[in-house]
Amino acid sequence: MNNELLLKADGVKDCVKWLEKKIKEEQKILEKVKTDLQSFGMFEDCRSSYEQEYIKQQAKVETLIDVKISFEKYSKKLKHEAEESN
Repeated sequence: MNNELLLKADGVKDCVKWLEKKIKEEQKILEKVKTDLQSFGMFEDCRSSYEQEYIKQQAKVETLIDVKISFEKYSKKLKHEAEESN
């Protein structure tokens, strides 16, 4: 049971590493969307479109960060349970 919990914790850690890479990618996209909003958002005919895209991308990054934090907590919980079962 102990080894099983440690293996699960390692699997969750791998997911966290993948999420970190994904967050970096999405943050780059967010910066581009922000630049576009600043550059083209001054025109009334397209401002709302750029604002919506920025809000959507920002929410995506925030959601990925929340999931990453939850995975980290779950990994720590699994490790703690493994230590307790010794």
